[in-house]
Amino acid sequence: RRRVTCRVFQKIAWMMKRFFLLLLSAAVALTAVAEKPGKRLKPLKGRIVVLTFDDATVGQREVVAPLLHKYGFGATFYVCEFPGFEDKTKYMSWDQIRELDEMGFEIGNHSRSHGQMSQMTRKQIGSETAYIEDKCALYGIPRPVTYAYPGYDNSPEGIAVLKERGYKLARHGGDKPYVKGVSDKMLMPSYGVVDARFETPEFFEKALDEARDGQVVIFCLHGVPDLAHDFVSTSPENFEKLLSMLKERKCKVISMRDLLKYDL
Repeated sequence: RRRVTCRVFQKIAWMMKRFFLLLLSAAVALTAVAEKPGKRLKPLKGRIVVLTFDDATVGQREVVAPLLHKYGFGATFYVCEFPGFEDKTKYMSWDQIRELDEMGFEIGNHSRSHGQMSQMTRKQIGSETAYIEDKCALYGIPRPVTYAYPGYDNSPEGIAVLKERGYKLARHGGDKPYVKGVSDKMLMPSYGVVDARFETPEFFEKALDEARDGQVVIFCLHGVPDLAHDFVSTSPENFEKLLSMLKERKCKVISMRDLLKYDL
């Protein structure tokens, strides 16, 4: 009986020693993480412009991507499966979306069906968001970290869901610049671009004047051209006019994801 009791105490002592060693290792690891210097963010200086494209329209692969490469610009493509997505004369296939990723462009989340976030339950918002994440995983595309609200519609609950799922930035509308210390990173304003806006060139001049230290100009485009929704269409000729303006002003043209490198 004494031998059994001794073995029990020895086992308890061994387990306690193991437990304290594990605690010590965890403490050392946490200390190392705490002491590790954080990655230094770039200052938000100069003419920074973000180009974003919504709805996965077919012209984005056939027209937009080659022109962006020609000018050396980055961009974000916010994809969804808009009603009618099966019509490949109007919308990209997931293979084409993967090609955009392989070309170095960001693939962002625009929900599955382009529905109104404010009219959805928390569960529906999560499901709509997860669908695009799962599709990206299936095609070897990095999990999206930025989001664009369909129709600019959002809700406090929806924003909370996005944050829980790891989204860092989300694009809104408003025709104004993002201003450091003022604008919300989950409601980043953007300027809508459609053909009609090229009839008043001062719109772009005023918008690009806002691209300066501490501020970012984000442009929201759809199809170039948009064969499904002509009211948000931009012709290839007008699109290249915009790219020329950006080049002439020596703007740094990047994706939404690239903004995470900056001190916002």
